[in-house]
Amino acid sequence: MGEHAPFGPLQGVRVLGLCQAIAGPFACSMLGDMGADVIAVENPKGRDTSRPNAAAPGWGTVMDRRNSRSLCIDVRSSQGRSAFDKLVATADMLVDGFRGGQLACWGLSDETLWQLNPRLVIVHISGYGQTGVPDYVSRASFDGIGQAYSGFMEMNGYADRPPLPAFPQVSDYYAGFMALTGGLAALYRAQATGQGESVDVAQFEAMLRCSGFYVMNYLNTGTLPQRNAAMNAGVGTYTCGDGVNLFLQSLGAGVLRNLCGVLGIPYPSEDFPEGIVGARKGTRAAAVLEEQLAAFLGSRSAQEAEEALSAAGVPASRVYTFAMGEADPHYQARGIFTEWRNAHDDGTTRGVAVVPRLTRNPGRIDRGMPCVGQHNEEILTELGFTPEETERWYEAGILKKESGPKG
Repeated sequence: MGEHAPFGPLQGVRVLGLCQAIAGPFACSMLGDMGADVIAVENPKGRDTSRPNAAAPGWGTVMDRRNSRSLCIDVRSSQGRSAFDKLVATADMLVDGFRGGQLACWGLSDETLWQLNPRLVIVHISGYGQTGVPDYVSRASFDGIGQAYSGFMEMNGYADRPPLPAFPQVSDYYAGFMALTGGLAALYRAQATGQGESVDVAQFEAMLRCSGFYVMNYLNTGTLPQRNAAMNAGVGTYTCGDGVNLFLQSLGAGVLRNLCGVLGIPYPSEDFPEGIVGARKGTRAAAVLEEQLAAFLGSRSAQEAEEALSAAGVPASRVYTFAMGEADPHYQARGIFTEWRNAHDDGTTRGVAVVPRLTRNPGRIDRGMPCVGQHNEEILTELGFTPEETERWYEAGILKKESGPKG
């Protein structure tokens, strides 16, 4: 692994990533940020389209492939398969980002992988899962498909217009987080027992699990969620006197009491009895609250309103842009935005720091996004292959290496 010293709680853990944007590489980068040795196994015949290219900068992939090494090898060729088999034997976890059953079609079923490495944790991330109706299992999926099929998209947007996908790519990121949860839980058990596990993450199921109240409300009452249907006053986005937007969430007995105090609304009263948790829209209490809130916000800048509400214990925040975040003292104090050295030159790239933060075994950004195949020789040498063998594999198209981040 060159000059890169071990770090983080996952040092000594090796993860193989057979995946393209976004869920799989994101999950792998989170593991890499915590110290795992992540090896991205890439296809010489099919470049990840989310990587930087002549038409797009690929900034998301620049972050989601940091802290990884790249081996670009055709695992379906006999020579590539021999190298991949050796690599699997050294790994703790494999993350697969293809449609359901694809690895098995390549002769890499769970059972085959466990013959190579009985303790291997295999994490499958797909649109529809590894089991179920075969026609669904084999379907391709992207982020928007996961949102649409799960019912999540139907809840987003405005009531008088077609539903909208949430942005950015929540289905991919939710699935990535579920892969992390399942993968790390399985790894903990595998290290204790020596027996591997197969984790099946479907995008649409990740979205359903994160639909909380709304899916539960339907299943138990038959009530479908309505788009843009906030039930209480004092909840939503408001424009302040300086034209800047502020998001306010006045829910809960204590919060509503505090908001009444800020706005000068008598409390307790007939409209706002002791313990009221929200001012339901359509009631006199809601009309009073909205009228007083409009006057309060209209006479103040968003920052002034935010500070006054926050000081009173009312959850409120200006609707930030990234530029506002960059200038914000709390962002700066926590070092939210950072930079790291590129893997392909002496320059640096700016991005988001390691999240979550650990005190005793912190993660770090040790490597920038590798170019495709950048670590071919390094990894194959670790597996015992000779320079002569790798040279022949380049000539046969089994290996590929790109000279720069854009190919």
